[in-house]
Amino acid sequence: MSMSQRVDSRTRDLVDKSTRQILKASISPQDDIIAERSRATFDALQMCYALNGGKDKIQRRAQLVEALKRTSWGNKERRHFMTREEEYVEALRASFGIWEKMKQEKMSLEDGVTMRSLVDFPGGLELHIGMFIPSILSQGTPEQQQHWLPLCYDLSIIGTYAQTELGHGTFVRGLETTATYDKTTQEFVLHSPTLTSTKWWPGGLGKTATHAVVMARLFIDGKDYGPHAFVVQVRSLQDHLPLPGICVGDIGPKFGYGGVDNGYLAMDHLRISRESMLMRYSKVLPDGTYVPPPPSNAKASYATMVYVRADIVKNAGSVLAKAVTIATRYAAVRRQTAPSPGQPETQVLDYQNTSHTLLPLVAAAYAVHFMGETIMGMYKRFDKDRERGEFSSLPELHALSSGCKALCTWITADGIESCRRTCGGHGYSKLPGLPTLFQNYVQNVTWEGDNNVLCLQTARYLLKALVGVQRGQQATGSASYLNHAAAELHAKSAVQGASGWNAHALQSAMRHCATRLAASATAMLQSASRSAAGASSRAAGGLVFEGPAWNNSTVAMIKLTRAHCMAELHSNMLSSITALHSSGKVGGRELAVLQQLASLFALTHIEAHMGDYLEDGYFTGAQAASIRQRQNALLLELRPNAVALVDAFGIEDYVLNSALGRQDGDVYTALLDMAQGSPLNSSQEGPAWHTVLKPVMVKHSKM
Repeated sequence: MSMSQRVDSRTRDLVDKSTRQILKASISPQDDIIAERSRATFDALQMCYALNGGKDKIQRRAQLVEALKRTSWGNKERRHFMTREEEYVEALRASFGIWEKMKQEKMSLEDGVTMRSLVDFPGGLELHIGMFIPSILSQGTPEQQQHWLPLCYDLSIIGTYAQTELGHGTFVRGLETTATYDKTTQEFVLHSPTLTSTKWWPGGLGKTATHAVVMARLFIDGKDYGPHAFVVQVRSLQDHLPLPGICVGDIGPKFGYGGVDNGYLAMDHLRISRESMLMRYSKVLPDGTYVPPPPSNAKASYATMVYVRADIVKNAGSVLAKAVTIATRYAAVRRQTAPSPGQPETQVLDYQNTSHTLLPLVAAAYAVHFMGETIMGMYKRFDKDRERGEFSSLPELHALSSGCKALCTWITADGIESCRRTCGGHGYSKLPGLPTLFQNYVQNVTWEGDNNVLCLQTARYLLKALVGVQRGQQATGSASYLNHAAAELHAKSAVQGASGWNAHALQSAMRHCATRLAASATAMLQSASRSAAGASSRAAGGLVFEGPAWNNSTVAMIKLTRAHCMAELHSNMLSSITALHSSGKVGGRELAVLQQLASLFALTHIEAHMGDYLEDGYFTGAQAASIRQRQNALLLELRPNAVALVDAFGIEDYVLNSALGRQDGDVYTALLDMAQGSPLNSSQEGPAWHTVLKPVMVKHSKM
């Protein structure tokens, strides 16, 4: 920062006395961050390798970071100051830059995925890569793949996926866009018959995509065959203008994700060829005969949803890790209020309320990370099974991925905002990165399944499992604890004193709570279902999963899913920690701190939902108090490891792009340097001086 002014020696000497007084109690943030790391009781680098797949992967990431910094499209210096139009253009440039770099240097797909996460610029080719190409691969015939995929891979066309409509989202069967088959011309006529049938939200549709996989209800001879997928060209390949019969555009500004041109699409009696319907499973023959998909296709479509949800859980851990890294490093170097005059001010992280917010979120980031790894591993094993027609693990995987997608995205979205608030006034600035991180992430609680709806799917699975147990069947997988429901409903915690809250006691408490909520929800729905018309609509155990009986029970169902999945996160964290230690990836010191994190994760959840444990007398008042005592003790035990624990995530400064999350702790220099890049600072007088301020403030003589 330049301040061009000569200062005489007398003035300088006068002020130097004041400056020395200020500096007596001053500690540089760089010194603070060094001291923090010296206090750690475990090897953060070893933990980093364990969390990120080994030393080789960390080193490869570092190489890619350096390569990206040298590119114009990978430079992040202006990222915080871009207009929406600039975000859109630069996100496309970054996507094309990664694509071209992979081709030129013959890089692996893994490198491409890594570069995309490092650049971290939403927009560009996300739907082309993430939905359009996979739709053709999973639903297209070999001939259709042969036609479309080469065009996709060399970017002769850019695609998106258009399912959600202005009036319909989660309820796919209610989509209003129609595809009517014309036997005479062997064409489909795509039409948007209502305002609410307008496709709304598809990323890339607004101004980028030339094609879209459009979900529309198939009609043949007046019969509705439900939603099917059609490849539709929406823009000319010569001038990029919308084709006749197409109305397409950008839906306007959003809460975040400015680089993504989410769009709308309406079609007016648009004719496309019969071959434009993706026909790997269901088919329409030239004469209009409909060939339905084999029964396994429904299961295969569930498998695709499971993969996306597993990927969202995996991503949730990465995003929350970014947020806690920024907030924890800043809280460790930010000082506020001196105990007495002349003494150094207290580090913000040493205030109990700050550590009570941040350290449980660090624990949650680890828990979500481990769950993401586990669910993705479950999906990969299932994917191998389904190649030989084995789908037995799908119901469990679908239920677990649905509930964990909901819980983990809620934890992450809420966690980012909590991290931002701990940063005080600076948290309101975009330069630390937390506001943008939240704005871009919070969509995850809605997309790929609204969280509340997904919780209901998991609850339905649990209720069926419990009814099965009541009828003598065995519950399996994540619901296996329900096999002991009869005894568990009468159980009381035997823990005495704060020291008794070990991993087993905490897991037992969380399982008890989930069991009680499952039994309560089942009884509630059974009671409501007795008055429901038509016994044929009832599932086993007299349950009705639709209509007023179900609709009036959804709050209890969502609460059940939260409790169930929270217990799963804790259980999975414990088993993941044990596996890391057994394999030699972490040593005894790392094991100890990971076990402390797992306990803090469980204690924080239990303390926040204490009423559920007191309601049936599982806890006494004294036990509830001991939970808080143990939680507060753990905060003190973990405090020396706070910075090392977030260092272990291995997130580079380039990725964080945060003034407050810098690895070297030099946060105030970074804030000031970044602020100089504001477009408002491009001139000293500012953009309003000549046109607005000067005419009012500078008075001109009338003579």
